[in-house]
Amino acid sequence: MNTAALPIVALLLCSAAAAQTRTPISSDTKKDIQIEIQNPVKPDGAVPLRNEPHHVLVFQNDYVHAFNVTVPPLDATLLHQHDLPYIYLTLGTTDIVNAVQGQRELHMTLDDGATRYSPGGFAHIARTDAGILFHNITVELAHAQTSPRNLGDKANDRPLGSCPQSGAGPKQDDQIPFELVIPCFETNELRMDLVKVEGGKDFVEGSPETAALLIAMSNANLDVSLGGEHVAFLHGGDVLWLPAGTARKVGDFLGTKSEFLLLSFKDSGALSVK
Repeated sequence: MNTAALPIVALLLCSAAAAQTRTPISSDTKKDIQIEIQNPVKPDGAVPLRNEPHHVLVFQNDYVHAFNVTVPPLDATLLHQHDLPYIYLTLGTTDIVNAVQGQRELHMTLDDGATRYSPGGFAHIARTDAGILFHNITVELAHAQTSPRNLGDKANDRPLGSCPQSGAGPKQDDQIPFELVIPCFETNELRMDLVKVEGGKDFVEGSPETAALLIAMSNANLDVSLGGEHVAFLHGGDVLWLPAGTARKVGDFLGTKSEFLLLSFKDSGALSVK
């Protein structure tokens, strides 16, 4: 070998060795790359509601698909599709940007306990630009809904699916003694009531004709019995299916006051939970 070429060969060998011993990418860097890839800011298309990671399915049957929805401050959901009509209950104060695909963004503020009905059929992103946690219970309605309308006080002046600010007072009859039941909303297929229970004033139905979904509101400390047997303690955001024909009793186990929504399905009978 030409001795004049030796320095060049040595230089090449050193470069190759350095390349082989180059410091690997740190685990933190890899993690950041994975997060960026798995959670794109602008996905190509809307994902199904069930595939949106902020929506956690907590209950489903032939009538409802209930999701616990939580979006941390300064975060956003993926663009996701609402194919079915749904009702939602706000847990805590809400301040979000609702970016519906193809429409102008809407800034929304809702109080704790606010409820709304939507016919679905759109895709959107929910963003928490205000730095406030967004938390609600979204209940998809598996059956088509017709003739949605508000019930009770100022029905035509309230947003669709909302409850009156005050009720007419305690209702008392053979089936439901003493508790406060406020009619809120109905379609031809379901009815939604706001129920308030206090110490010594329980919600009781001896032989309910329809099945219902109970959704505990933020202030709820509920003790639920079915058929005379205790089945659950429920707090804010918990849901429970109440079958038709089985006696119900719901009280506040702290002896203060609790509230819950009752979604009753008019065409339902005894239903086996999936």
